[in-house]
Amino acid sequence: MTDILLAVVALVVGVVLARRAGPVARVLLFGSAMLVSGLLFMPGEQITGFIGRDGELFLRRLAAHTPWGVSDWTHFLIFVWLGLLLWLARADLRGWKGWMLVVGLAVAAELAQGLTPSREPRVDDVLVNLAGGMVGVVMGIGVRWVAGRRREQR
Repeated sequence: MTDILLAVVALVVGVVLARRAGPVARVLLFGSAMLVSGLLFMPGEQITGFIGRDGELFLRRLAAHTPWGVSDWTHFLIFVWLGLLLWLARADLRGWKGWMLVVGLAVAAELAQGLTPSREPRVDDVLVNLAGGMVGVVMGIGVRWVAGRRREQR
């Protein structure tokens, strides 16, 4: 029953995120929501199988030089992608709405993990999710600023 509930929640989030985007952004947002949901709710060994040996080695090398583990880096990078994509693809979510959506998704992702038998919500994961989402939003702001400057120079 919880698997069905999580699947429905993931689909609803994907549809809501993609709803007001352009055609390409709609596919990216919906597909990303499905991918992120899958990665957040899969057991660790299945994630390793999904990202492949090279992806796992990359995350292990990254984690070896930081206080974070592979799981933390996975959460962080997932939310960097979400924050960046939301900021670039949804003009209506720029500003405080975008920031609040990232916060809501970061918290909701962890709460939803509490519904899976193989995962458990952790406060430190919420903080990692938030950090990643905020970095993604700041990157989106930077990309838009650079694009605007280039347009001005033409």
